Amino acid sequence: MKYFLLAGFVSACTLAAQPNPGAASIEGHVLSSLTGAPLRKATVVLTAPTSQIRLVADTDAEGRFQFLGLPPGTYRLSASRTGFLDRPNRRPIPLAANGQVTDAEIRLPPQSVITGHVLDEDGEPVDRARVGAFKQVYRNGSRQWDRLNTVPETNDTGEYRFSNLTPGRYLLRAYNTRPQIDNRYGNPPKMFYVPAYYPDALSQERALPVAVGVGAEVRGIDIRLFKLARPPSVRVRGRVTGVPPDSPIDVSVSLLPTDGGPFDGGSTLARSPDYAFDLSVPPGQYKIFGQVYSGGPEAYGTGVLTVTGDVAGVVLALNPAPDVTGRISLAESGAKVNLQGVRVALTRLSSSLVSELRSDAAGKFVFPKPVSPGHYSIVNVRSIPDGCFIRELKFGGKEISWNDFEISASSQMEIILGNTAGKIAGSVSDTDGKPFPGSSVTLIPQDGKSRPVRQAVDDDGNFQFTGVRPGKYKLFAWEEVDDDLWQDPEFRKNYESWASEITVGPSETQNAQLRAIAVDAMK
Repeated sequence: MKYFLLAGFVSACTLAAQPNPGAASIEGHVLSSLTGAPLRKATVVLTAPTSQIRLVADTDAEGRFQFLGLPPGTYRLSASRTGFLDRPNRRPIPLAANGQVTDAEIRLPPQSVITGHVLDEDGEPVDRARVGAFKQVYRNGSRQWDRLNTVPETNDTGEYRFSNLTPGRYLLRAYNTRPQIDNRYGNPPKMFYVPAYYPDALSQERALPVAVGVGAEVRGIDIRLFKLARPPSVRVRGRVTGVPPDSPIDVSVSLLPTDGGPFDGGSTLARSPDYAFDLSVPPGQYKIFGQVYSGGPEAYGTGVLTVTGDVAGVVLALNPAPDVTGRISLAESGAKVNLQGVRVALTRLSSSLVSELRSDAAGKFVFPKPVSPGHYSIVNVRSIPDGCFIRELKFGGKEISWNDFEISASSQMEIILGNTAGKIAGSVSDTDGKPFPGSSVTLIPQDGKSRPVRQAVDDDGNFQFTGVRPGKYKLFAWEEVDDDLWQDPEFRKNYESWASEITVGPSETQNAQLRAIAVDAMK
């Protein structure tokens, strides 16, 4: 009796461990996007967002993976493997009851690598040096160098290595972390190592960019450090005005080199009663910057100094932080539009912090107080009323661009809307003419009056742009594209043959059928 019970128990467990032959399954391969070779030991993740299913599989020697016993639903795949960039398969996979998918495919792009050595002035390796990398991106209407978070340290042979890089252009900068030689009491070091860009430049402007392709391993990017003698310092003396005398306010005063050189001018605090400052700096050209450090309301002062010798009598005038207001209006008189809840996002160009403002029922919005003087960019304007578009941007009564405008004094920003916006609707297909869900479409204005925008394609391969300013546009469809690249006109030149040109008239709807640019076809 015990024997039969045990046998029945084993039989039940064995059956439970086997997949239900009537259930659905998904099979496929993971391949290199560069060579098409199968990738073994890749990790494949299957998800069904609506049912919270998440399964994981490994690929075999032929790059094959398999998911069995699946209930009906819509699934998505993603894959990862050491030495390759992660890549989701953006197409949803609909699976009926008892359905079988046998040709799912994920292509992973090989990672790119930059490696080299940090050397001293004699060509000998520098160990424990740190190397920073900057990638060229396109933001706020201009090219910029965006610093990567990874900062590797050189080994005992002076070698560094950046891996898991995406294609693009990079700058490399090395820093010596060894203590500076200072073996004489009371006498600061006369020569010391300064940070250097590849191959041996002191500034980004003189650095040599490193171009990296898909799956490329760029070797021999050696950075040479060298010593500089700090020039004899000269004195810059003056006082701050615009501060009440005998007040508890402290003012920070800084001198910043305008050429990005290795020697900064330092900073000091100017205090009551006379608010005098005294700084020692090497000769050069500097931006002088002052701001209330503590004890009072925000105030700022700036200027430019060319220092060739001792300077006295410098006057730095502080002004209260600008008081900026905003207003959204409609160009067409007599039209009724709800202006409440329009969201305006902007950023100071020297900062990555984005502030978002919302309009009230009267179309007014208030900037955070205080507003730091400087150059700003409007990142986007959202929740615009249906049928409207941004017709004009003004600050202080003058037309401004999206990408760069200056706030230096109290004034008002105006966003003027028009109510004859058009629409662009359409679909995206792959090279076989099949709908391409999960891709994206970018809309590029040709008149420079609007911001380029990006729209995701839905699960049926369709897209729609609303609130379109009447004018001429180019449309690009992408399987996948870096957000920092598609806005760059130089990058888009490589794909002009894929673009669809379209003209949108007032209150007009246009349609477009686009062919997606596959990742494998991108340079």
